[in-house]
Amino acid sequence: MSDSPESKIVRLREEFGGLVDDETLKRLVMEEGGMKMAAEKKIADFSDREEITAVVKVARINDTKTFNKRTGGQGRVRNINVEDESGNCRLTLWDDDVDLPEGLNIQVGTSLKLTDCYTKQTEYGVDVSKGKKGKIEML
Repeated sequence: MSDSPESKIVRLREEFGGLVDDETLKRLVMEEGGMKMAAEKKIADFSDREEITAVVKVARINDTKTFNKRTGGQGRVRNINVEDESGNCRLTLWDDDVDLPEGLNIQVGTSLKLTDCYTKQTEYGVDVSKGKKGKIEML
């Protein structure tokens, strides 16, 4: 049975005698486990087709729209306008994720952590989507 990431951080904190901050310890534990930890980016630094981790604040939650998929059937999409001190962009939720605002009780002003999400340049600016492995969490 292996140690949890939290217990590894505690062990390393003791091992380094408090000389290394928790963020660095977390990075070491994640890299040791084969996980990469993307550095947090500001919205102004997002570029097309990259994986990002960022902390943003909800500025507006738009209504869900339905559309016909090219592959057949109905799809759903919903945009959330998000911002940080550097700028703003759209967080695009697809299909099952469109209910996330209600499920997590996300409201205007809520801070979100976007982890391993993907960017795409559109005619409206940069859009961020969760993708298959991304995470959206309330802070």
